[in-house]
Amino acid sequence: MQVIVHFAVGLTGGLFLLLFVDWRQSREFLFTFASGVWAMLPDGHWMLSEFGFDGAAAAWKSLHATALADLFWFHRFLDTHETGRGNLEAGLSLLLLFAAVGLYYVANDWEQPPE
Repeated sequence: MQVIVHFAVGLTGGLFLLLFVDWRQSREFLFTFASGVWAMLPDGHWMLSEFGFDGAAAAWKSLHATALADLFWFHRFLDTHETGRGNLEAGLSLLLLFAAVGLYYVANDWEQPPE
């Protein structure tokens, strides 16, 4: 699955969670971004491999193949349900993200909680 799909799904999940909490906007921004990064972590073995850390990459990749990878916004589920149409998958995940952003914008009270 393309990394943009995982990132978009993570951002979407983070936005949906934020509908139920009321944090400062700066914290919500960081949480949303971190949620997208969280969704991509199981694919970290690719970067380790590129930089020559083959042992660490192999260990990381073994985690990627387990059900534990689903803790990262359903990462393994998405990877095992690839359609082979990467552009369509990316487009649909971005459409889902746009819908989540719209819902978040409409449903958020936009008042700053006390510091």
